Amino acid sequence: NLFLGPVVLIAVMQLNISDATALIALTFLACGLATVIQAGLFLKYPVIQGMSFASLGAIIAIASKQGFAVCFGSIIISGLVIVALGYLKVLSKVVKHIIPPIVAGMVIVVVGVSLMFTSWNSLITAPGDQNINFIEGGFTAVILIIMIFIGKHPSKVGKFFRSGCVIYAMILGTVFSAFFGNVNLATVGTSPWVGIPDIFHFGLPKFDFGVVLVMVFILFIVFVEAMGTWFTVSVISGEPLEDKRLDQGVVGEGIGSMIGAVLCGVPVTSYGTNSGVIAVTKNLSKWTAVGAGVICVVLAFLPKIMNIIACVPAAVIWGVFLIMTALIAQSGLMSVAHHFQDERNGLYMGLVIMITVGSSLLPAAVVGQMPTLLSYLFGSSITIGSLAAIVLHIILPKSRAAAKS
Repeated sequence: NLFLGPVVLIAVMQLNISDATALIALTFLACGLATVIQAGLFLKYPVIQGMSFASLGAIIAIASKQGFAVCFGSIIISGLVIVALGYLKVLSKVVKHIIPPIVAGMVIVVVGVSLMFTSWNSLITAPGDQNINFIEGGFTAVILIIMIFIGKHPSKVGKFFRSGCVIYAMILGTVFSAFFGNVNLATVGTSPWVGIPDIFHFGLPKFDFGVVLVMVFILFIVFVEAMGTWFTVSVISGEPLEDKRLDQGVVGEGIGSMIGAVLCGVPVTSYGTNSGVIAVTKNLSKWTAVGAGVICVVLAFLPKIMNIIACVPAAVIWGVFLIMTALIAQSGLMSVAHHFQDERNGLYMGLVIMITVGSSLLPAAVVGQMPTLLSYLFGSSITIGSLAAIVLHIILPKSRAAAKS
């Protein structure tokens, strides 16, 4: 799934093939390096680092207004802040008090719900014939759903579909789109097999204080998302997530985000799918993740492969991503399902979803008229929804049952 983040960003920003290829290559390089550092040196869990979906809304809002270079600078500074918090052992002391399991679960729900709106809006506004786009996106989405259900079967066939259903759906969706003339492979034939990624392809970092403030909070949300993955991996592996390891993971997360910023402009985080893969394969070695990171670095130096990925039609991307957003929301809802029995918690979860939906529907003209800092905050419904999840859990009166959540 490493390529899904950049191709979503490519589709939203409508990047040309040259920019798209550069972004994909730099993302693979950043994710590979971050994985080697996090799995091998800091967290020491078998986790793969990838582009954070939680940061996409803010990245898109900032890049649309001020360009990718401002994203680079703000994430670099924000990453330094996260590294400092980990080094000073701040987050391990406070995070368990302000981010209990119900809040962490609701942040995942917020990410899924918010990205649903991004996916639908992007599919509607994708370049080309809207009717054809819906056919291509719908076909790809249906294929992915079928493969997901086949993948649930406990057999070799099920394992085959389970391990690569996203890739298979995108391949079939791209082949289907080719019948409508929406696939252009011209750059694949002319691109070399081996080449050096174009570092700073989008320009040198620029810094904006207001954007840095927004991005510090975004990285905190990314960390909350990652922490949920760490706790799950801890349970599956039997290796406790002690405060020391948590702080080391925070430092690794910050360094990974800085690498992502320098190379491709977005923070990277521990993918939630790590826990599912570990549960299926029972492979608990951190060296497996380190090896995967090395492979990602090698792939970044293969331009022809990057060009093939860049040629996937936008409608196909959004068809896949729509289903992925549902799976993200499902993951969050399953983690908080047992809290629904308490009336206070039920109201809390409903309010968080309502605020997320409301901020997703805010007209761009309204957001654009806000002061700069607020416009970046409200430009990302993930940020607003996550902030609501944290604040509402603190201020809403707690029943005895909710106090244990």
